[in-house]
Amino acid sequence: MIHLRTSDPHSSTIVIRWPVLLQSGFRPFFLLAGLQASLFILLWVASWVIGWDLPLGDHPILWHGHAMLFGFATAALAGFLLTAVPNWTESGPVRGARLALLVAFWLAAQILSLSPLATAYAVADVGFWLLLIGLIAPGILKRNARRNGIFVVILSVLASINLLWHLSLHYGWYDTALLCLHAALGLFLLAIGIIGGRIIPAFTIGGLLQAGHTVSIVPAPRLGLAANIALVAALIARLAALPVALQVLACLLAAVLHGLRLQHWWRREILRIPIIWSLHLGYAFLPVGFVLEAAGAAGLVPLGAGIHALGSGGVGLMILAVMTRASLGHTGRRLVAPGLAAIAYLLVAAGALLRVVAASIAGADFTQPLLAISGLAWAGGFAAFTLGYARILFAPRLDGRPG
Repeated sequence: MIHLRTSDPHSSTIVIRWPVLLQSGFRPFFLLAGLQASLFILLWVASWVIGWDLPLGDHPILWHGHAMLFGFATAALAGFLLTAVPNWTESGPVRGARLALLVAFWLAAQILSLSPLATAYAVADVGFWLLLIGLIAPGILKRNARRNGIFVVILSVLASINLLWHLSLHYGWYDTALLCLHAALGLFLLAIGIIGGRIIPAFTIGGLLQAGHTVSIVPAPRLGLAANIALVAALIARLAALPVALQVLACLLAAVLHGLRLQHWWRREILRIPIIWSLHLGYAFLPVGFVLEAAGAAGLVPLGAGIHALGSGGVGLMILAVMTRASLGHTGRRLVAPGLAAIAYLLVAAGALLRVVAASIAGADFTQPLLAISGLAWAGGFAAFTLGYARILFAPRLDGRPG
């Protein structure tokens, strides 16, 4: 909306007052992440149930994996960083025209991903990443590089992987495209390991204090660093197809260290606080997923079990938990999850668990129905988030502050 403000009879000032949805990065991107997660998983389920033809009909897993990582997870990560970075660097927020342009690139990429226009899809998708890095990186590198420069590295590597994925499709390098998706999943897990280490203990203490419980969680930076290094080592071991013994050892080490980290944060009182236990449950999929990755490397379970524990469970539920909490905090609302949020947590967790079971029993008579049920539950969880939070994301802050 554009308002014309006249300061005196001979001059005027044009003041652009942007819609609330474009006042902060979390607003459009959390909403779009919820919509994309629910709609694109429904399309994925429809491809099994009614035989709907996916855009990459000969390689549907490549379409599905890219849609979830470079569509859904990317939108959530963008919303988080666009909101957090101004606080980290004490710089101005990304809002208005710049935010609208970034949203337009993301939307164009998602729409074009459903079309045969591969070149236009690549341009929009790669363009989004370049613009996102251009908006986020300068502030971090100038004011906060030592603590948060790792996010510039993660974003840059993700952007490079995304470009390689599109090039791989163009040239028919389908194995390389699949490796790109595995690498991207690993980087999102690393981001969760870093961000989770900052917010889970802090939010646990704050949530329990709000509920009348005074607790303390002693910082354990060395454990966090070791856990994330082990995560990277497990990722490299799997991607490089190192000897099986090394893959198993690296994955089990990552599982143990992330499990110890979660145990260090755990307090039984959180079981009464959905907005907190959802974070812990989402993070719990990391050690579980790495145990399944070790079992997959050893040939004890299908490889899809670990991948979906880490992706559907770890990435999916952690994103949901962060979006529900951050949306309340950044709109000046009380940090109590609405009823639909608790339902969303349970549906996404159930969908992830069923997907892991379905992957573990691939080939059984009821595998296909179980896949459909898991997909519907997971999509239903994000639909519940979207329905419950749309009003919050479209409404101004309750405290009257900008953002």
